[in-house]
Amino acid sequence: MHNYDPTILEVPLDAIQVGISFRNIRRTFDDVSVKNLAENIHQHGLMNPLVVMQSEDETGRSFIELVAGERRLRALRYITHNLDEEFMAAGIPCVQYVGTIVDAKYANASENIDREDVDDVDVAAWLWDRVQEGISQTELAERLHRSPQWVNFRVTFHERACDELKTAVKEKILGFSAAYELAKNLTQEEQKKRILKARKFNEKITLEEAQRAGDEEKSPRPAKKAIDKMLAKSEKEHTLFHNGVSYALRWVLGATSEEELTQMMLMAKDDLLERNR
Repeated sequence: MHNYDPTILEVPLDAIQVGISFRNIRRTFDDVSVKNLAENIHQHGLMNPLVVMQSEDETGRSFIELVAGERRLRALRYITHNLDEEFMAAGIPCVQYVGTIVDAKYANASENIDREDVDDVDVAAWLWDRVQEGISQTELAERLHRSPQWVNFRVTFHERACDELKTAVKEKILGFSAAYELAKNLTQEEQKKRILKARKFNEKITLEEAQRAGDEEKSPRPAKKAIDKMLAKSEKEHTLFHNGVSYALRWVLGATSEEELTQMMLMAKDDLLERNR
């Protein structure tokens, strides 16, 4: 593995420090999830070692800092505090990261994102911080092996979304894609009102609704089943009007060309002129 010394080290649990040189991309931890992980590790052992590195503080003091695996570290601490204080007393299995602090920051982010071990709100905040440091979105995409669009969506979301919307994503009132659409289409005050309504009526906000947000006149596109039903109904009649409806519906479904639809519209126009003579 690039920038890793694969030699397994046994490091005392209390010697591993977190967030001194850089902050974990993951900012929130679910206590129940950590407890469940702790019970699993206590029963089956630690399957994946932690990643640590040698660091120095401003005074030159050397210490061991966590690069990746904070959720596992929290679970290990839970074990020693609540289940078995002698668990892994000889030391925690770790591998050493030998890159720079900057590289370690991206290693931490990549591991969490690849494991899907961090939510999009935290990822968005982390990406925003890097942009504020002067890192381009293109470079972020390259470092994290993601598309520029993936990065831009999250940076845009963090910049435009209100705190209530970000909290709602964490609480799964709506998915990230829907939250992005709300952040894009509504002001922060409008976002707050929509989240308040969702909480009041205990409802989830769909992606389709979020895409229409801010444009109340935009009606949702009917489902194919509804279009097929209307198409069958129009084809039972043989008037020019119903033929026009049939052509329009077929065009929506991609079964009729624009030229054919245009020709039908011209025929309908000619028929109307003839009737009015």
